Amino acid sequence: MSEETPVQAYKAVIAYDGTDFLGYQIQASGRTVQGVIEQTLQKILKTPTRITGAGRTDSGVHAIGQVIAFKAHWHHPETALQKALNANLPPDIVVQTLTTIHPSFHPRFDARSRQYRYTILNQPLPDVLRRRYTWHVPQPLDVDRMQRASNFLLGTHDFAAFGQPPQGDNTVRTVTQAEWRQTGSEITFFITANAFLYRMVRRIVGTMVLVGQGKMAVEDVKHVLQTKNRAEAGAPASAAGLCLINVTY
Repeated sequence: MSEETPVQAYKAVIAYDGTDFLGYQIQASGRTVQGVIEQTLQKILKTPTRITGAGRTDSGVHAIGQVIAFKAHWHHPETALQKALNANLPPDIVVQTLTTIHPSFHPRFDARSRQYRYTILNQPLPDVLRRRYTWHVPQPLDVDRMQRASNFLLGTHDFAAFGQPPQGDNTVRTVTQAEWRQTGSEITFFITANAFLYRMVRRIVGTMVLVGQGKMAVEDVKHVLQTKNRAEAGAPASAAGLCLINVTY
């Protein structure tokens, strides 16, 4: 590429099946979403290109609304860059939209909220065709109890009992949605917050499943929040059921 081509900032919304990735964030070894996209950009642009993301999804976690940003010398329309990326990326990553953006844009720090979806398959036998995207829980779950317990999460709280901060020591977050929906044997949890702690959603779901099974009282969730002790919460739910679905700016 010509050095005279101006550097342009780009914002992309990407989707990926996280099953075969060791998470979003690049690591010293192992296949990651960030690593694969950066390798693909280097192949297209002929120069190392670093991307930033809105969230660092864990190993096995999926996304349909992850947001990334990067800067590049590219003298073709952004639609051509999107096509080039999708032609060279593996089939478990897709660039859904790609637009130019102000150079100061930061996918993580500029985000106002993030929304995750967690899917439980609640039936006696597992479904081999849905095992990559759901957590199979064979015991019957009382969704009404799970919803009443989840209402304690709404508002601004210290969520130390449900996760660790990705950096620093601030564990206070504001949750604006904590909603359970059921369609047949599929139970889906939607949660929106200004930010999330490491494994926060999975620990919340693991705790709510205990409530749904009658192993924990609805009011116990309020107590768990107040303890700020992860040992009081349920074990993290399977990564397979979790998906980052939207980032709001």
